[in-house]
Amino acid sequence: MRLPLLLFAAVAAMIVGAWSWLGAPVPMPPSPLEPGERLFCVSYAPFRGAQNPLDPATRISTAQIEDDLARLANVAGCVRTYSIDHGLDQIAGLAAKHGLKVIQGLWLSNNRSYNRKQIETVIALADRYPAVIQSVVVGNEVLLRGEMSGSDLAATIRQVRAAVKVPVTYADVW
Repeated sequence: MRLPLLLFAAVAAMIVGAWSWLGAPVPMPPSPLEPGERLFCVSYAPFRGAQNPLDPATRISTAQIEDDLARLANVAGCVRTYSIDHGLDQIAGLAAKHGLKVIQGLWLSNNRSYNRKQIETVIALADRYPAVIQSVVVGNEVLLRGEMSGSDLAATIRQVRAAVKVPVTYADVW
């Protein structure tokens, strides 16, 4: 009976030791940026803590986005977004206050009415904030997720390109 307990204790100690080693803090390397230098653009998704982009009830407050953008303006000249849901349609207007440009994301899915709302809102934002929104990214991996055909995506890109005065592109993994 003692041998199994000793073996169990030894294995448990090794597991705890391994997890402790894997979870140990790692010092951050020095920034490759020179003092005062800023990044061209950063991806921005404002979700904190329990906020979840998969929960339709999630709404990001103006104050939270404002706080994030004020901080990001110190290190970058641009933010790249992925949709207009959850209050993210506020980003372009708030970014303007902080001298940030926006690469505006337009999320697509297999829901045509949802897509129509996204498209209409992004076109309106691009018209309203022409000095802020520097380009529009249509789709955000919709082909990878298999939620839209290539021909439907191409038609959507053409539709958005015809309606806005900024470059339009698509983002997906290889």
